[in-house]
Amino acid sequence: MRSNALIVVDVQYDFCEGGSLAVVGGLGMASRLAAALRDEAFVGRYDVLVTTQDWHIDPGAHFAAAGQVPDFQTSWPVHCVAGSDGARIIAELDDAVAGIETIPVIRVFKGHYSAAYSGFEGVTGDDERLLDRLRSDGVTDVDIAGIATDYCVKQTAIHAADAGFGTTVLQDFAVGIDDADVAALYASGFAAAGVSVRHR
Repeated sequence: MRSNALIVVDVQYDFCEGGSLAVVGGLGMASRLAAALRDEAFVGRYDVLVTTQDWHIDPGAHFAAAGQVPDFQTSWPVHCVAGSDGARIIAELDDAVAGIETIPVIRVFKGHYSAAYSGFEGVTGDDERLLDRLRSDGVTDVDIAGIATDYCVKQTAIHAADAGFGTTVLQDFAVGIDDADVAALYASGFAAAGVSVRHR
């Protein structure tokens, strides 16, 4: 029997307009996804909902050193510091998540002491790895939404496919940083990694 999870990756204030590492379109996507999560038919596709958050305590070289310019490849401005406002999930989306009572909601935190682009590098509040939790819940397939398509969404999708889950990125509910990189992923990159793409 198939069991489906929706993984919502890093829809946090620091990754949306006005944040320290803003991705254009983040707030609009958060609003669309919040509306979808208030739709019983959409939520009814899933048996589990996962949210991931960057939750940096001391991630080392992932943050550019004081006085240095980030290269925006491996080093980044300070963002999503654990417990900060910037690390919070966008309120409209978080309220929609909190309103879901029909399926379990798993909250995952990642990147405490490392970069951790993939949600599968994160743990729950009980220090349970996401992979272990999904397997214990009998999940076979995952849909992935969130920020950013060409970084954390991509890595989460690749890790999901590598772990044997049927994996799909929901294009309407994902926004990216580099237009060319995102286009290449949708053209062939996701398929080459065993990841499907669907509009919603």
